[in-house]
Amino acid sequence: MSLMFGGQRVLPTKINLIRLRRELATMKRIRKVIEEKRDVILLYIRQLAVEYKKAYEEAAKQLMDAYQDFFRALVSSGGLENMRPIIEAIPSSLEIVQGTRILFAVKAPTFELVKESMPGAPVTATRLTPDLLRARDRLVSVLSSFLKVVGTEAAIRRLLQELKDTQRLLNALDYSIIPGYEQSIKYIKLVLDDRMREEVIRLKTMKRRLARMRGAEGLA
Repeated sequence: MSLMFGGQRVLPTKINLIRLRRELATMKRIRKVIEEKRDVILLYIRQLAVEYKKAYEEAAKQLMDAYQDFFRALVSSGGLENMRPIIEAIPSSLEIVQGTRILFAVKAPTFELVKESMPGAPVTATRLTPDLLRARDRLVSVLSSFLKVVGTEAAIRRLLQELKDTQRLLNALDYSIIPGYEQSIKYIKLVLDDRMREEVIRLKTMKRRLARMRGAEGLA
């Protein structure tokens, strides 16, 4: 008589019972570690959510200030036509460097604007109003802030995926692996207990027979 466990046939022996109990204790320790990992990931996600909100609000405010400076420069320079050469000289793309940061063994991307890739003044500084110069500087700051927002969002996504995988592993331990060990241990223990009872009954029967045989010999 045997049982199937983990795709293998396991004999209900005392050695297997001891082995399964040790493995069950190991699985419970592993579960505790994974649960602690899940709690730490949740803590990181909460912290990053606060960081994301702060970075987003800061970037939105900087963008609003930059637009205000731009519109003031638009008015002071006499309209959009006078600023068209400056606007057309701005390139359509900028250089960004991608890095990596580690959040509790989870790799998350970071993005940083290469400020040297920002275009210089296409005309002499005397053609640029102070409002336009401020708007340009603030837009550079806005781009850096929005890259921080993007990096923080990417980190949150990575942590959420890691949290999902961790929870899936916890569910496997809670609803499949650990119950499988417990059921197998219970089954082997029942079989061994039945064998023990049968052995006790057999020994008692033999003892009674020996006693009767000795009694018969005494009478003879």
